Amino acid sequence: MDAQEQILRVDGYELRITHPDKPLFPQAGITKRQLIDYYRAVAPYVLRYNRGRPLVFVRYPHGAPGYSFFQKNAPQPVPPFVEIHEMGKFKPTRYVVLQHLADLIWLVQLHALEFHVMGIRKPHWANPDLMVFDIDPPEGAGFAEIRDFALGIRPVIEKLGYTTLVKTSGKRGVHIVCPLEPVYTVDQVMEAAESIAREIMRVFPDSTLDVRKEKRRGKFLIDIYRNRAYQTFSMPYGTRATTMATVSMPLSWEQLRSLNDPHIFTIRNVPEVLHKKGDAWANGFARASHLHTLK
Repeated sequence: MDAQEQILRVDGYELRITHPDKPLFPQAGITKRQLIDYYRAVAPYVLRYNRGRPLVFVRYPHGAPGYSFFQKNAPQPVPPFVEIHEMGKFKPTRYVVLQHLADLIWLVQLHALEFHVMGIRKPHWANPDLMVFDIDPPEGAGFAEIRDFALGIRPVIEKLGYTTLVKTSGKRGVHIVCPLEPVYTVDQVMEAAESIAREIMRVFPDSTLDVRKEKRRGKFLIDIYRNRAYQTFSMPYGTRATTMATVSMPLSWEQLRSLNDPHIFTIRNVPEVLHKKGDAWANGFARASHLHTLK
């Protein structure tokens, strides 16, 4: 075996890793080997919330930042252990369905540095098991403003009967996730999300559903459009292609309240945070809700 290769045995499968010491986040000094080690360390948490979900991913052939491309169709050739699910409105797409840690390591070998997931998971392909609100701040807003807005809208959502979970996006924003019983259609979930967003806009006039930048100056965007069919959001505990290899980090609401910088969560410290503080979303999906518009 070439010194620039190693064979990993993961989930009973052999994976060939080439150039394990190649820098994938050069400004942070993080190599392919270290990124693989991160996913091995957090695999129980990643799989808890993302197993069975279709993946899309962003590949950085020369590391991040740099040239990249967004990929939906499974790369060829597909290893025999990888599950594929075909779906699409007009043209079928062959999505990778996350089932094993080996799936992620295979994709990291192909320089996938970001993973995004759908709100559906096997076997409920037509029925989301979550509703997500992506809070996008106005231009120039600091994280404290984003944090306080998320904390402010939490009771508006919860008074309608939802459990709310929160995470950093891994970049500037915050995601609020509401676990659902997987019995509703995508259209029904979108209708409920819009109803909630309009109630938030009534209580907080500095928020909007309008994605056009010229129409939302000074306002927080309540992005409910991640709930549309085939749309995605950053994978919980997944890396983002930032210079410091930040992580989309699930938090408790108490942790969010005291957070001043979401970029402190990186692949270097998240495993230790989990070891010391545990999974902030533990049992959250055991409290799945029904849609308030259909009760």
